[in-house]
Amino acid sequence: MKYLYLLILTVFIASCGAKVDETKVVEDENAIEISNQINAELETLVEDAANTSKLTRLDAKYTNPTWEVDMVIDYTLDSEWKIETIDVSATTWDLKDYNTAVQTLVGKTIEEAKTADIAGWSLTTEAFKKALK
Repeated sequence: MKYLYLLILTVFIASCGAKVDETKVVEDENAIEISNQINAELETLVEDAANTSKLTRLDAKYTNPTWEVDMVIDYTLDSEWKIETIDVSATTWDLKDYNTAVQTLVGKTIEEAKTADIAGWSLTTEAFKKALK
């Protein structure tokens, strides 16, 4: 009886140490095709997200000799971090001409826009630069 217990114990210990390969790779053509389609869609989503322009709005209030101007700067950047669109507006002062002048910044980086001078608009340009910082 003693030998029976030793035999069972030996078989049990031997079976615990045995290595069993439970991993089985199944290559199904449909699964591979679906996986490739999913990966292609994910890559498209990542590219679309990188190319999507995000509107940034900056408040650039300043005071001219007459009153406070509530200037707002809206801009988007392209994938190379250059200004894609820019719009400068205010409800308390007519900035249409300044907005037209600022369109020269399209295609430039924010760093380049910070150092740009728009002739004839000293107070507005200073407020513009301050808002970009």
